Order: sequence, then C-alpha cells, then structure tokens
Amino acid sequence: MGSLYKFTIIKGENMNIEYHITKTHISLEGQRFSTYGIAAIDKSSAKTQTKIVDVSLDESFVRHVADLLNSAEVELCHFAEVVDDELNR
Repeated sequence: MGSLYKFTIIKGENMNIEYHITKTHISLEGQRFSTYGIAAIDKSSAKTQTKIVDVSLDESFVRHVADLLNSAEVELCHFAEVVDDELNR
C-alpha cells in the first residue's frame, strides 16, 4: 500500500507572514463560549492580511495548526487549504 499525502507544504522564500491565534466570544442558547481562529499577519506592517474565525473551540488544536503554519512557512495562498486539511484529519 502506497503512502497517501493530504497536502504538500510549500515553503515561501523570505516569508513575511506570521500566523497568530484569535479568540472570539460567542453566545449560543444563553451560554457563552470562546472560539479560536487564525489570523495571517504581515510581519513588516503588522496588519492582518486575512483570517479564519471560528476554527475550533479547542484552543490547543488551533495553536497546533498555527504552529504548523509558522514552522512550515506556509504561504498565504495555501493558508485556508492547510487549515481545512487539519480540520479533516
């Protein structure tokens, strides 16, 4: 049986994006929850380029995904694809 790869991480040269965790508070049926997302921040301007909110209620999972994005230097064009792949593991 051959190896299966869900995605290929393409490292960017001179990576200028850093991925950070975001936290949003939501209320659902009278209960308050914290949900976590990931923002892609341009390191030179400190401006958010894009973000995915409400990735998960599990902060440690979202931290894992952000760490993966940063350590692999995932380019912005692959950001959503990598997050989706991690959610579907």
